[in-house]
Amino acid sequence: MVPERKNLKNLIILSVLIVISIIIITVSFKQSDVFTKARMATLDFFKPVQEKTYQFFQPVTTFFVDIKYYFNLKNRINELEEQNSSLIKNYSENVNLKIENDALRRLLGVSVRDRYNTLPAKVIGYYDSKWQSEILINEGRSSGVVEGMAVVTDEGLVGTVILASNSTSEVRLLTDPQSSIGARLLSSRKLGVAEGSLDKNIYLNYITADEEVFKGDVLMTSEFGEFMPPEILIGRIKKIGSGTDTPYKKIEVEPFVDFRKLEYVLVIKG
Repeated sequence: MVPERKNLKNLIILSVLIVISIIIITVSFKQSDVFTKARMATLDFFKPVQEKTYQFFQPVTTFFVDIKYYFNLKNRINELEEQNSSLIKNYSENVNLKIENDALRRLLGVSVRDRYNTLPAKVIGYYDSKWQSEILINEGRSSGVVEGMAVVTDEGLVGTVILASNSTSEVRLLTDPQSSIGARLLSSRKLGVAEGSLDKNIYLNYITADEEVFKGDVLMTSEFGEFMPPEILIGRIKKIGSGTDTPYKKIEVEPFVDFRKLEYVLVIKG
């Protein structure tokens, strides 16, 4: 019994030594050409098995990938639906705004012609610089035009006549830095002054910081102008800010009239 146990022990030791030798030889030849050729031969040998294994597991892998893609796609669909909902809302608001604008402009066109004595005139000149925003029209004193009269279109107020000769007149636009028109907010009926500026924007001034003003509110002329009729549309509130070192809000107004596209205007004579 003793010799047999001794032989078994020697066999185990010999086996361990053989395994260690194989590992050492493998590591030694890992970067050798022999090892590289052996790897290549192994790849070639197992290629059919690799192909069959891939073909077998590919549907399973694709299935799980599709599941992951499905959940990601669902999230993406939700994001797109939210974006689409937002776009539809914005479109609807823009459509409603356009309808409201068109209605206001039609109202202006009708009311101006019905309530006032107006004189059609053609724009024959346009002057625009940092210090000046004016147009020249082909009607003057011979047609009853005098300084201070309001000039409008069906869209809203253009400006006021500042100089009238016999057959032509200069009109100061709302964007002119020297333009100053008494104005009233449609919703709250608060009074302010619509003034031009050097940056060619129109601002509603003298609205105190504690007054509530809404973006999109309509601004129109007040009833306190000598020649300027009341309730002539000026524009819509575009931006509302707080002025620095001043008790008043800084309110930017987007005019209803596109001054660069003026061709014909109406002079309100009385």
